[in-house]
Amino acid sequence: MKKRVLLCIMATALLTGAIAGCGKKGDESSAESSVEASVEAGSDTSSEGASVSDATGDEAAKEVFQVFLHNLACEKDGKVEAIGSYPEILLTESYGNQYPKLQTEISSQNYDWSVNVKAYVNEYAGYEKMDFQQGVAFESDIGADIERADDRLFTLMVYFYDDAGGAHPSHSTGSINMDPATGKVVPLQDVLKDVDGAPQIFKDALYEAYPDAVDEFESMIYREADQDVTDAFRQKLMEDGFTWTLKSEGLRIYYSPYEVASYAAGEFETLLTFDKYPDLVQSVFIPDSDLDKEKMTDTRSLEKEVFQWEESDMNLYESDADTVDVITVPNKTWSAYTEDGRGPDDGEHIKLTKVSEKKTDWLDTYKWANENGFEQRNMPYYDSEYYYEGVNPVEYGYMNTGLLIHDRDYTKVLYNLDLSTLCNGPDEEKGRVSNSTQFIRWAKIYDGTLYVSIIINGYSSEEPNSSYMVAIQPDTGYVLWRSQPLVANANNFEIVKDTIICGYGFTAEPDYIYLLDRFTGQEMDKIPVNSAPDQFEVVGNELYVATYNTAYEFKIE
Repeated sequence: MKKRVLLCIMATALLTGAIAGCGKKGDESSAESSVEASVEAGSDTSSEGASVSDATGDEAAKEVFQVFLHNLACEKDGKVEAIGSYPEILLTESYGNQYPKLQTEISSQNYDWSVNVKAYVNEYAGYEKMDFQQGVAFESDIGADIERADDRLFTLMVYFYDDAGGAHPSHSTGSINMDPATGKVVPLQDVLKDVDGAPQIFKDALYEAYPDAVDEFESMIYREADQDVTDAFRQKLMEDGFTWTLKSEGLRIYYSPYEVASYAAGEFETLLTFDKYPDLVQSVFIPDSDLDKEKMTDTRSLEKEVFQWEESDMNLYESDADTVDVITVPNKTWSAYTEDGRGPDDGEHIKLTKVSEKKTDWLDTYKWANENGFEQRNMPYYDSEYYYEGVNPVEYGYMNTGLLIHDRDYTKVLYNLDLSTLCNGPDEEKGRVSNSTQFIRWAKIYDGTLYVSIIINGYSSEEPNSSYMVAIQPDTGYVLWRSQPLVANANNFEIVKDTIICGYGFTAEPDYIYLLDRFTGQEMDKIPVNSAPDQFEVVGNELYVATYNTAYEFKIE
């Protein structure tokens, strides 16, 4: 019998693909066509005897969120060998029309669930069973509840259950918190007011709620040898690894089996009330009231769709990245250089003319992005052609030194690049090593060339040869050029015509927007700003820039 696949592998794979909105797009990925497909497959009746088509017509008119639970059964040699289920979320008509990007992401989410669960059920049906397992149907289930739906967050609680012949079934709980306006996931750290103090609060709340399990927490919570438990919670926050919901009474955090204790210890949860922790969460994220699920949601279980087992080459242990050769990007020198030694290209370059600046004590980048129809820029992300994912973290989960570049639909890895030598390895000419951890901040392929910004979290005095741009041939790892240091530590950069728009700033250091030639990395212009650039957004001939304390608008000429 094949070794049991741990649920965390499946849950991570499904959630990663789902929250990135990277499922296959097309007619069949829409919620409506998925429901129609279930009707054609014979799953047209709910447990209450109502047809799906009725539910999507008359019931939808009542403005309720709907959750359809699709049930599966896989037969092999005339016997049902595996079963499963997956949810399908339908937004209300008004909410979906108000937030079309969220509608698109939810449709993609539905598609991912249907494809992945069916694949797992088919895989489990082909497992060789022991004598005592004969007549037992292996199982793979996903369930989902809508916990919140307002203008700030759309929250799903997702439940995983798997049983494929191990010592016991595996189950876990996950959450997906999305910005309705952009359809993108909102990391927990982005809703917190006290990001630095939160890890200690999370740890203390867990220990206080379950004093009898403290010894087990201490022994089970994974961390490096030189870390304490609070450090582990801090790293988990930076990696956006918490399962959480934000309700009117407070921030609720859930811990699945094996997450902080043994399987036998079960699940844990803590409620950090706003009365006790008034400065923990940004006020804009606190809802006035909670969704009345009894009135606002309609959950229905559909009849089983029975399908026949097909032999599959699915490998539950192997990532697609494992099939793509790793390309190591070298670190020739810390100095700025171009491989052919040429000067700025005679390409199409731009100039920026300031239109406006709005200064404040502190600019809420989330609010700025939301008001302008943007999303906050962080990796992983996808553009019109590729999905970019940082891997191989050092120190903290966001300090990635590897880069996976997938196709837009996240169906295969196109490039698997190891930038660890470039980030923190030796200067191959002088044998130097970086004084501080450097990592990938942003990456983008433009006209066949991969552009990457590599930064540190700290002062330039810690590592003056940092926060630079580099251009790489993605299929070979060949470095075309490296810019001068201290020009790029913002969350992202933009490329317009033949100009890279990037920016650098830090406490007590000069703050500038830099315009670099994309063929050489050489500086074409720099524009002083009030504080460190954080995010760039290009809309037509307008450039929007968020810095620590100022929102800028520039005209692109």
